[in-house]
This record gives sequence, structure tokens and C-alpha cells, in this order.
Amino acid sequence: MDPGALVSAAAEGPAFVTNCVDNNCCECWKDGCGLNPVFSVVADVLECINPILGTVASAIWCFGSPLAFPCIFLFERGEDHDDTWQITMLQAPCVRPLTCWLTTLCPPCGQFYVRRKALKGDMTKYKLWQGQHDGPQCFARTCPGMPITIEAGTYGEQDCPNTFLCLEVWFLGGCFFSSCCAFDVSRRMMRDELELPMDPTEVRQHKCQSFFGTCMHAACRISMCMHVTACLCSCCAIDSEGAQDFAGEAHRTGQACGSMARTCWRGIWATKLIAIGCMSAQMIHEMEEGKGLIEANKMESEIEVKQQAAKVARGAPPTAEFMDRGSVP
Repeated sequence: MDPGALVSAAAEGPAFVTNCVDNNCCECWKDGCGLNPVFSVVADVLECINPILGTVASAIWCFGSPLAFPCIFLFERGEDHDDTWQITMLQAPCVRPLTCWLTTLCPPCGQFYVRRKALKGDMTKYKLWQGQHDGPQCFARTCPGMPITIEAGTYGEQDCPNTFLCLEVWFLGGCFFSSCCAFDVSRRMMRDELELPMDPTEVRQHKCQSFFGTCMHAACRISMCMHVTACLCSCCAIDSEGAQDFAGEAHRTGQACGSMARTCWRGIWATKLIAIGCMSAQMIHEMEEGKGLIEANKMESEIEVKQQAAKVARGAPPTAEFMDRGSVP
């Protein structure tokens, strides 16, 4: 068949598929390979299961929203540490409500603010994802030389750090994932710098996300397998009544599993978004009131001591205020 005729035949839709099956599939395939009774039994089983799956899919739809957040308390909390945050993740919305609302309702803007705070306003320290994602990504993980290999600091970030940070929180990770990725970088950087542990509720959130992420992937795989199987049976075993019944029920099973997977996905990201708001407020409070403030003051003190020592070395006396504090170099 020449290409023009093929395109013309494809436009006929179902007739084209039927002709392809008639011309390329043997009679055994079209009759269901003698498995018509098996297809009928499986179809009956799926017919019994599908109402249950449909009910479950309809019942859990509300958890594809911020209402899923309380589910994190079903999981074990992390250990308590002596050297910990000034406020807990759950206290943060009450202590820093405006910060929490900003970072929840507009994650990119919130994470832009959080990263600048984490860098103490010194944007000369900024690098793309602070170098935490350097190395092969995407295709480059399996095929060296393919895109993308990230090398932070080689893209000219020092020339326009605010522009690059804006791109990082809005676009470079892909839609909503950009903000989440930027937050994870800031959170990890701050924990390492101030030697802070994970918040107990943060541990719960990670466990919850891991569990329901596994459930989502399983439901998605089942859905795809059922849809593909239903498509093959409905197209190839066209003369098998059992196979056609099975295809219809498998398609409905796939739809129910797909619905559950989508609900899990929405619930995971709603929970993640709320957690990001709480933890971002916690981080800002820590920088302004906790160890972050102590470290910043210590850094400023060290800089001042060096400046005064340099003045003394040049033969100039230190400032009176510095002398009053008794910090003569």
C-alpha cells in the first residue's frame, strides 16, 4: 500500500483497524486463541471488583487536596534532638503566619526570598542549586555525552545571580517542581551550615510522601497494563465474545486505578506544598532569631576584628566603640 493510500485508510478509523486485523492476524488470534472461557471468567472477576475500585476512587477524591495533610500523623515522628530548631515546623504558621502564607500561596516568590535569606543577602555566594545537583542528569545518567550535565558556577551566575535565582525557582526544574527543588536545596544548605537535624514532623512528611508515592506508582502501572491489555484484546480478538467482555472490564479497571493514582499525586503535592510553607517559615525564624542570627553576628564580629587589626597594622588607632567593647586586636 503506497503512503497516500495508507493515510487515506487511516482516516477511516475503526474500518482501518479492522482491515489491519483481518489482513495480518490469523483466525486463532481473532478467536481469542481458544481462551474464550478464560477471558469470560476474568471478565466476571473484574466485573465484581470494578464497583469496589470505583467506590474507593470516588471516596478518596477529597484526599487529593490539602485535606490530605493530616495523613502525615499516621506515620512515626523523627527523633528529638537537643540541638534543634528554635520553633518546630508546626509552630511556624502561628509564629510567622505571613511568611507561611507567602511561601505556600506563591512558592516561587517565597523560595526566592528564602534563598536570599539563607545566603544572608550575599548573592556572590549564589550558584545554580548551590552545586547540589552537579553532575549528569536526564539522558546523561545512562549515556555520557548526552544532555544534561550540570556544572554550577560555569553559567555566569556571578554576573546576574538574582536573574539566575529567579529562573531556578520558576522554570529550571519544570513548573511546580522548580520551587520544590529550590526549597530542598535551601533546606539542606541551612541544615548543613547550622548543623540542625530534620524536624520530627518533616520526617513524618517524608515517610508519608514515600508511602503514598509507592502506592501512586503501583496504581499507575496497573492502570497502564490494564489499558494496554484491553486495547490488544479489543483489537485482535474481535471474534471472541469473552475477550471483548474482558477488554471492557479491563478498561474500567484501568480507569479506576488511574483515578486513584491521580488522587494520590494531588494529595502528595498538596501535602508537600503545605510542608514547604511551614518549613520555610521555620527557616526564616531560625535565620532571624536562632542559630542563624548567632552565626551572622559571629561572622560580622570576625570581620570587624580583622578590619580593626588592619587599621592597627597601618598605624591607625581602632575606633572608640571597638575599644569600649574591649576587643582590641
